[in-house]
Amino acid sequence: MAIIKQASRQTLGQLIGANNPPISVPNDSQRQYSWTRKEVNTFWDDFQKFRKARDAGNPSAAEYFIGPIVTITDDQISARSLLDGQQRLTTSTILIAVLRDTLWRIDSEESKAMANNIQRDWIARKTGRRQPTEYFLTLSQFDQNFFRCRIQDWDDVSGNPPPVEQADKFSHNLILESYSYFESKVSELLAEIPTEAERLDWIDDLRVCLITGLVFVEIQTPTSSDANEVFETINSRGRDLSTTDLVRNFLMEKSINGDEKARVNSAWEVILTGFDKREDIERFLRHYWVARHGDVKSHSLYTTIRTALTDRFDKAGSTYSVGTFAADLENSAERYLDLLSCGTGEDDFDAFLNEVATLNADAIYPLLLAASANNDYAELTPLAAACISYYVRWTVIGKKESTLLEERLFGLAKEVSGGLSSDSAIERVRGLVPDDDAFLADFRKASLPKTSQARYVLERIEHWMRREKEVDDVSVVSKVNHVEHIYPQKPEESLRLTAHNDLVNRIGNLTLLHGRKNISASNKPYPQKLPKYATSSLLVVSATQVDKLWDQTANSWRAEGILERQNYLADIAVKVWPSGTALAKA
Repeated sequence: MAIIKQASRQTLGQLIGANNPPISVPNDSQRQYSWTRKEVNTFWDDFQKFRKARDAGNPSAAEYFIGPIVTITDDQISARSLLDGQQRLTTSTILIAVLRDTLWRIDSEESKAMANNIQRDWIARKTGRRQPTEYFLTLSQFDQNFFRCRIQDWDDVSGNPPPVEQADKFSHNLILESYSYFESKVSELLAEIPTEAERLDWIDDLRVCLITGLVFVEIQTPTSSDANEVFETINSRGRDLSTTDLVRNFLMEKSINGDEKARVNSAWEVILTGFDKREDIERFLRHYWVARHGDVKSHSLYTTIRTALTDRFDKAGSTYSVGTFAADLENSAERYLDLLSCGTGEDDFDAFLNEVATLNADAIYPLLLAASANNDYAELTPLAAACISYYVRWTVIGKKESTLLEERLFGLAKEVSGGLSSDSAIERVRGLVPDDDAFLADFRKASLPKTSQARYVLERIEHWMRREKEVDDVSVVSKVNHVEHIYPQKPEESLRLTAHNDLVNRIGNLTLLHGRKNISASNKPYPQKLPKYATSSLLVVSATQVDKLWDQTANSWRAEGILERQNYLADIAVKVWPSGTALAKA
């Protein structure tokens, strides 16, 4: 059980004020800044509701409890290391900095003095001309310099100095977005206040409300292991749980020396710099684990990792260490980023990776990640081709159970990590691809209500037809295309087919057209659409029997024409996404 030295009520000003022990986020724990517009907006809205209630004298609105924070404190409580609460304290500091900068821009003697007071009392100060700046909140190594440069650094003569740190992590951009959001909100409210004196009073009232009204419960613990246990308990009971944060904290806890901690930080530097969003990191961690150990669900990923690694790290005589795991994680992250960006440098392989991304076929990544550990990217092209055929035939067109596809590919990824050769893996995937008879049957009755899937299928058919006819004009195909329903989604009532709902999203009723979609034109009868079709340079329009969908004699749409065109496209599709020996030759 965790040891708690004490739990005490603290206002924001007591946590980050000049006369209180500074707070720092240790490099061996916690995450980078991660609040998005959604969380910042909630913070602002809740604070404004509290402020208005407090200004109105509501007895129940004397304080706004914003949640617990967890710190490691020494016996003298001369310094505090923050294990939980970073997002709230960082966001509060950003808002305080916005008030400071807003006052400075008012550009009066009084407003500049107020700005300097805010900086000195609640953000950072210098106790002497030759003394280093004392920051009241210090973030971890991933955000520390950027946060200081863009938010905390200040010159009492000229204001905020020009920035020298550029945003190179997604957390840096989130910091800038939070600042811009608060700046716009404060500016909007100030615009309604007529005089400078009233604006200064309003900003000062907002500062007092923020500094004295926001209340936390600080849970002080003596060691990092106690703090981690409290941190995990809070997260597991409904707070913002992040597998990424918990895994890193766990690895730091299990590190036996500074070298291992440095190795973990090196891996996290690659991860945080490489991925654009927290969700991408969570996906990578899951796929990394799946590639080695088989399927695990996102909600149980951290528990699974912690249990498995604890057993390995603590096993008597084991040479498997935190450093070993972190090095493998970093190497895998670099390769995973290559897969996501379609940037391996092998054109054929990258083309298939682009298809994986277009289809959101995430189930394929663990197998490719596992195979990439011991194979050059060029050698993985046949594996990627087989996976695409399997995914399209099974999931996109066949609408079969996607969890079964995942189980098969995840299990195969684990085997590849265990030593199964890539050639064997390729043969195994080819054996999973539904045969031509099954695919033809599925394709002839398939509907594609998802625009992204419809565009992908039609563009792949277009590419194949152009190669076959030796008119592979890349500039034509690469133009922006929209998916067009030949028989309209909202036809005139007199032309509506009886089986409208069944037919409207059938593949036989879909085509591509260049340019933006004109919804009103798309709902017109075929004769009014004909000029667009006749002038199209796309073969999927001009060479796939589009005219069969309209009965010129009866001046009406033909349900049979949709089915006839779909059968025509099915005969092409079986070649675009081959199986069996055709796939082996592709």
